Amino acid sequence: MKNAQQGLSLIELMIAMLISSFLILGATQVYIDNQRSYQFQQSQSSNQGQGRVIQMLLEHQLARTGYRATPLLTTSLASAFPALASSNGCPAFSAGQTLLLSTDNTGVCYRYQGSADGADVDCLGNKISKGQDVLSRIDFVSSTSAGAGSLTCSVGGVSTTLADGLADFMFFALPDSSASAQGVRYAALLSSSASLRDGVATSVLDQWKSVSGKTRNSDQYLYQISQGSVALRNLMP
Repeated sequence: MKNAQQGLSLIELMIAMLISSFLILGATQVYIDNQRSYQFQQSQSSNQGQGRVIQMLLEHQLARTGYRATPLLTTSLASAFPALASSNGCPAFSAGQTLLLSTDNTGVCYRYQGSADGADVDCLGNKISKGQDVLSRIDFVSSTSAGAGSLTCSVGGVSTTLADGLADFMFFALPDSSASAQGVRYAALLSSSASLRDGVATSVLDQWKSVSGKTRNSDQYLYQISQGSVALRNLMP
């Protein structure tokens, strides 16, 4: 007598399908977790890189403050930089003044002269003649979208973006002209462009409030604070 062929019963088939479903769900979850971890690390790296870019750009621009092309002829800041009426979102400058907060207090206005070799360019990329007086303004332009704020630089009413990806930004109080240490301090709140924290608590926004005095509503974006300063060597006594 021949043995009857054995096959999978319905129950065995359902169990096999259930196990397969769990395996697929597990593999999918691992993939999703890896993607989130990768995006988190990429956003952190991007924020750190953006902080370095902001420092470099501000250093390049603000370090020019008070530069005189011919210091042997213009022996004082007052002789090199005469009084200047308010313009380009900047308040009026007294003779010798080269650094002030912008009219709306969101940025800084700074004055300098074109380099002695005539090879200098302003923040717009325009060539500056030797000894030409330049008034520039760096501002923070806020946005209602996360991480969409930007730092802009303007000359003569024309502006360009220096850096973006900012949630907030501030310049600290500027030093008095008679202070022995001359520099510009700033703080930037950098943000990811996507929601990445998945409910994980963070103290960064509380730290930002302590630094800036500004309160931001908590959300799921990844934040990082970058602080720095730019020495104004041309203004050192």
